[in-house]
Amino acid sequence: MDELTAALREAYEEAGYEVSEASVNRKKVRVEVLDPEASAGELRDITQDTVGTEEMLGLDVTTESADNQDVRTVVSFRYRG
Repeated sequence: MDELTAALREAYEEAGYEVSEASVNRKKVRVEVLDPEASAGELRDITQDTVGTEEMLGLDVTTESADNQDVRTVVSFRYRG
């Protein structure tokens, strides 16, 4: 799974997004992008191109903020691979 998160981090950063964290927990992949205005469509396309649509289930792009910290865009999905 380290290869998967590294590939996603690299793909997002090549597209100009700063990645705060990329992690996997029980095949649920989560990537935090430090851009609250990030394009959900673009992040979705980058993720599908990197992982492959057949390897993903339930792709979700949301924004979140915790404890008055900066707002982040979070991409998450269940990895089938």
